[in-house]
Amino acid sequence: MSYTKLVVEKEDGYVVAAINHPPANALGQGVLMDLNALLDESLEDPEIRVIVLTGSGEKLFSAGADITEFAGDKPKGNKPKIEGNDVFSKIENYPKPVIAAMQGSAYGGGTEISLACHFRLLADTAKVGLPEVKLGIMPGWGGTQRLPRLIGKTKALEMMLTGDPLNSAEALSFGLVNKVIPAGQVLAEAKALAARLAQGAPVAIREIMKAVTKGLETTTEEGIKIEKAVCAVVDASADATEGPRAFLEKRKANFQGK
Repeated sequence: MSYTKLVVEKEDGYVVAAINHPPANALGQGVLMDLNALLDESLEDPEIRVIVLTGSGEKLFSAGADITEFAGDKPKGNKPKIEGNDVFSKIENYPKPVIAAMQGSAYGGGTEISLACHFRLLADTAKVGLPEVKLGIMPGWGGTQRLPRLIGKTKALEMMLTGDPLNSAEALSFGLVNKVIPAGQVLAEAKALAARLAQGAPVAIREIMKAVTKGLETTTEEGIKIEKAVCAVVDASADATEGPRAFLEKRKANFQGK
């Protein structure tokens, strides 16, 4: 399908989607609707096993919500067509890995969408922050929930109450990102990771992500029950037969996601 605010390129086993909403790659309704459609379309396409989300240009991954869409008075009952929280939750619970290739800085909703992704790669020249408090507002697309779970309450509160961003070294040291990469090489690194993940066993990858995400919402005891349940699904898959067989035959496994 066609997109108005995303530039989408399908590669071998994965898709690259660049937010294209200059000058700040703001997450307006058009971007959110395109992202939601991309997630739905990619879910139905067995050839797409990974999504790489990036931003057009190298200055900004995304500066966050489109302020022009919510500044000023709004008529009562004038609700957005799609909520950022709905799209971000869909990413977090998506059965295929989503990689945030942050070739530039991320602020506000730009940081929040990256928090929902399963991998975050950041340029060494970029910053990450939640500066909403400086506008008299607050993170409203999962930032108050995902950030403390990722880096701890103390640092998360500092970021959100001061609005001050982290540089790339700080973001890495606090576990906010998986890897810091030289500027200009982020997308290439993300594509290499996507290609590697696309060669993996889709059923096992899907169920691992499910076990981790759902397990973090409950106790360890209940999490073990979740793990047992998803292990049964993986063990019953054709991929679980193909993997050991390929190992014994000393060849590369051909996982079909079945």
